[in-house]
Amino acid sequence: MIKLRKAQINESEKILNFYKNLIFSIRNSEFNPKWNENYPDLKFIENSIFKEELFVYAEESIIACVVINDELGEDYGNVEWHVNAEPDEILAIHTFAVNSMGNGIGKEIFEHIVKKAMEKNKKTIRIDVIDGNTSAEKVFRKLGFKYVDSVKAFHDAVGWQTFHLFEYDLE
Repeated sequence: MIKLRKAQINESEKILNFYKNLIFSIRNSEFNPKWNENYPDLKFIENSIFKEELFVYAEESIIACVVINDELGEDYGNVEWHVNAEPDEILAIHTFAVNSMGNGIGKEIFEHIVKKAMEKNKKTIRIDVIDGNTSAEKVFRKLGFKYVDSVKAFHDAVGWQTFHLFEYDLE
């Protein structure tokens, strides 16, 4: 049974520590989302919990976190996506992190996301991957995501960066 559930506000600090520990452990590795001590921060985490968009996978401790919503960056508006979908027909994945690679948890979480997206009649799942995070790109391609485009965009935590956009067709 999937252990993915909505995060609770009293877990905010634990979630922040999960991300900080993960950022420290993958620094200088091929998994390089370029997150830092400023992102994800406590304000982002609490806001995501308040909006009921932050999910955790936990056993004795938090093993994975993911934000799931329908929000994409403004810079992605002119992209020619493979699936023609209205904003309410899109699911977007953000800050997807698993602290234990290679054990199938990421795939299990993704399958859960797909199931929930289909139940909500979504047409597509979209994600961006920051340039240089080739391991994440490999994972998402393996899960069935297709490369769409690359866009230079500004993000508060990392400044101007190139983001590679991927899409998973649910139709």
